[in-house]
Amino acid sequence: MKISKIAVVTAFLAFAGCLSPKTSGVWVEKGHLYIEDAAFALNLNMVQDAMERTPEGFLHVQVMVQNTNQQDYPCQYRFEWKTKQGMVQTHASTPWRPVVFHGRDVVPLEAVSPLQGTDDFRLSIRRAGE
Repeated sequence: MKISKIAVVTAFLAFAGCLSPKTSGVWVEKGHLYIEDAAFALNLNMVQDAMERTPEGFLHVQVMVQNTNQQDYPCQYRFEWKTKQGMVQTHASTPWRPVVFHGRDVVPLEAVSPLQGTDDFRLSIRRAGE
């Protein structure tokens, strides 16, 4: 059986693409919206974000995200927690969680840091299934 070089290279690139980490289309950090995938970002808008401390000293955050079109938009999101120096608390990361942004709806994404001493957060959002 003869396999063409193009088929082998194509299969390798497809496999390598599966191994590369999927990044978010948009993310919120320090109250600013950052766009990595412009086509993806056209569908979402950050309306508001807020942070407060719980009585126990944990960081409680809420980000209001709006779907800017009429169609439902299935996505995934996760929060990453940071120290005062900006270091990501890797042992406190959260898994990607599913969310559906229904047409024109505003959805609150909310979390409480799992560690005391957390001073900031990063919310990443990507298309479902990435």
